[in-house]
Amino acid sequence: MSGLSKFHKNERGWADYLITRAGILIFCSILLLLVFKIPALFTQQNEIGMLDAQLCSLTSFIEGVDGSKIRSSQCYEFDIPPGIENITIGISSGFVCANSQIDTGGVTRAQALIRGVYPSNSLWNNSSEMMLVIADMCDNRTGLGDNLLNESDMQHIDTLLYQVKTELANESYIPDTTRSLIAEKVMLDYRTPGGIQRRGITVVYQ
Repeated sequence: MSGLSKFHKNERGWADYLITRAGILIFCSILLLLVFKIPALFTQQNEIGMLDAQLCSLTSFIEGVDGSKIRSSQCYEFDIPPGIENITIGISSGFVCANSQIDTGGVTRAQALIRGVYPSNSLWNNSSEMMLVIADMCDNRTGLGDNLLNESDMQHIDTLLYQVKTELANESYIPDTTRSLIAEKVMLDYRTPGGIQRRGITVVYQ
């Protein structure tokens, strides 16, 4: 009996030893994973912070121009930190987004715009080209100065802007971050039974 008892004691001892060793190995493995992962997490968090700052600045600029009650145009300079060349900015009618490729993978951030804007697209590259599209669609009426649009013209323009909005939702405008970005508020005047009304359209281009 004493031999059997001793065997059971040794068996329990070996079991405790193996469990302890297994626990230590698991703990060390987790610790090693954390050691290698923490720097990557810090890098990713820094990248997120930088992208959010870029988006906040750009969104504020666009909304500032869009909020103007008169025709106005302003330039924006991208403030990309030196040595960083992997950032892509995208602008649609309703959102501004930023994407960055780092060692841990891609990071994408986005901010919504208060009102719709109309960056360069397949129909126009800038405000002058947009006015040519409007004039061609509205029998040379532009809504600028004394060349007033009709109320029915605005329905056609709304359809046009919806088409552009849909296009940009599928493929955002991607500006060159080494060049200035222009945001321009264009004011269109049109006749209604109640008098002359004004409609603003914000165009973003380079």
